[in-house]
Amino acid sequence: MRKITEEDAIGLLRKYSGSDKLFEKVLNHVKAVQRVALRIASKCKNVDMYKIRIGSLLHDIGRFSCPPSKDKVRHGLVGAEILKKEGLDDIANIAERHVGVGIRKEDISKQGLDLPNRDFVPETKEEKIITHADNLIFDDKEGSFEDVITRFRNELGESFVERVKSLKKEIDEMERE
Repeated sequence: MRKITEEDAIGLLRKYSGSDKLFEKVLNHVKAVQRVALRIASKCKNVDMYKIRIGSLLHDIGRFSCPPSKDKVRHGLVGAEILKKEGLDDIANIAERHVGVGIRKEDISKQGLDLPNRDFVPETKEEKIITHADNLIFDDKEGSFEDVITRFRNELGESFVERVKSLKKEIDEMERE
């Protein structure tokens, strides 16, 4: 697998951004996610810190093609496609699986989402940490876990709140290992 530096990752964001304004907005967001993900990962054993550093910077590279709108859930899939094209297959799953608390097949059919009919759910420690860190970031500011609960409750309902709580519990357990 190809390894890149943080500078290279930021260069990829710029390459796919299309505009300075959108680049700056996404860059500020992913750097905030990176700070939280690194903080969480530093408390966990057996975590690939390279994947945390680079994956957190590149998790939203698909945003440039899928800005917040009806297609916003596709940005993970689009990001994974970009990262694979760039030879970063080991980071691609982070982008693909980080949306919300992961998207399940049943979510796709229930919500009529424009995604292939398969699970897009974080599986590895690194994917889960970045997903959780992303949920804690509102634009480029860290919110509380209660803020996350409120957002998911308002936007998606109680079943998603339970999934957010479950992911948080997994993160807490990783920190105690």
